Amino acid sequence: MVRIDAVIEDFLTDKGKGQRGESGNYRQDASRELDRFVGFLTDHEDVVTTFDELDSGHLREYARYLARQGWTAGTVRTYYAYISAFCGWAVREGHLPENVAQRRNATEPIPDNGGHKSGDQQAWSVEDRQQLTTFVDEQAHTAIDEIGEDREAAIKACRDRALVYLLSYSGVRGAEVLRDRNDERRQGLYWEDVHLEDRYATVFAKKQRLDDRGLPEPVLHPLQTYEKILDAPSENWPVFPSFHRPTLSECLTDGLTARGYTTTEIEEMHTDRSQIEICIGFDVTPPSMTTGAGRHVLKRLCDEVGIELHDDHDYLMPHGARRGAGEVLVRTSGHAAAARALDNSEEVVREHYSHIEAGELADQMTSAFQEVDQQGGGSSE
Repeated sequence: MVRIDAVIEDFLTDKGKGQRGESGNYRQDASRELDRFVGFLTDHEDVVTTFDELDSGHLREYARYLARQGWTAGTVRTYYAYISAFCGWAVREGHLPENVAQRRNATEPIPDNGGHKSGDQQAWSVEDRQQLTTFVDEQAHTAIDEIGEDREAAIKACRDRALVYLLSYSGVRGAEVLRDRNDERRQGLYWEDVHLEDRYATVFAKKQRLDDRGLPEPVLHPLQTYEKILDAPSENWPVFPSFHRPTLSECLTDGLTARGYTTTEIEEMHTDRSQIEICIGFDVTPPSMTTGAGRHVLKRLCDEVGIELHDDHDYLMPHGARRGAGEVLVRTSGHAAAARALDNSEEVVREHYSHIEAGELADQMTSAFQEVDQQGGGSSE
């Protein structure tokens, strides 16, 4: 009999990223949920430890347990999905005869999605995008005018504007341009990856390989201005460096100590320069900001500009920018062009934006009936 906890690491390795499957957000999140699941089974009155003992009734009880934790319906479904995926993997490995997590009696306690379909997820509207970009433009212009007094503020304002424009108009994923703590291969976008003259950037795509993404015209000026203001000492610098003070402090201490500078000398450098200015002046490469920090930047900007949303989020999320870009591309260029720009299959794009096609079909039906009615469809009685 195969113990459930004995093969969890194999599942996580199969699902992980990197050469040895030791990284990735999915691996980290699935590991947490499987630990919770194993703990639940161990505490069960019948104590379930092997796959032979596991049945759909146990999954039903676990589904009830998740539903009673006070989490949102989406969170409950997400957490249960990790367990279902593990059970499906166990079937393929020969540990289970069927995916007991997908039996109807097991999934019944899981809250449904409330009927949310295509078009219900956050997508930045034209008004949201214009309001946010106008605000970061004003912030950057003011900071640039005062750069002689506070260069750090100018760099940060231009960095934030470049990030907002890149997300707004290019359709890139946040994890493709920012550092992912859970995936060692995703270290953020570097200047050597940005080709402004040819209007594209090279990113590590979701399909686990490098891919070129177009930089639309609105993105170019913010990036060009920011590149000039930052004045990075080399192309091997992150486009969106972290401004987290403890992180920069550790980075500077390690980098400068390795070059022979004493603690006193390093401390003296801070008397008239900010941490990012010292990094630039001594070519100490800081890490890229994380995806979490990127979300924090967007939340701060939305709070400052006063953007009010009417969904489950209280600020504009990075994925909302991508969906907003997708909305524009599908409406103006069609599903195929949107799929190429968003690095998705046309099938996925059609599914995610089916509400647009439904609206267009409704318009066609309206026109068709109006034409028939105008021609006269009188009764023959």
